[in-house]
Amino acid sequence: MSKTLAAGYALCIATLGAMILLSRGAIVQRDGPSVFFYSNLVGVLMLVSAFLCFRGARSCRSRTRKVLASLVSLLSLLIGVGSAVAVTLVALGLAKTA
Repeated sequence: MSKTLAAGYALCIATLGAMILLSRGAIVQRDGPSVFFYSNLVGVLMLVSAFLCFRGARSCRSRTRKVLASLVSLLSLLIGVGSAVAVTLVALGLAKTA
């Protein structure tokens, strides 16, 4: 496994863990809208994870590993884009958070 792919997997797992912990209120005790905002702000890191997984998937020789890395990259990209849209809408005041 390449270093890029391993870093992509590690960042993906760490980001998902942080998003879950923020959503459940385990890290900081905040109200609902700010938890939503911070959770999605952390979710933007999934875009970096998607890039790293995509770069690492290109260098894989095994078809199974390449497919798995591509699927993780796609999932990370979708979560990252969704989080970026949510953060943008909340920051602009267009989303009703209360």
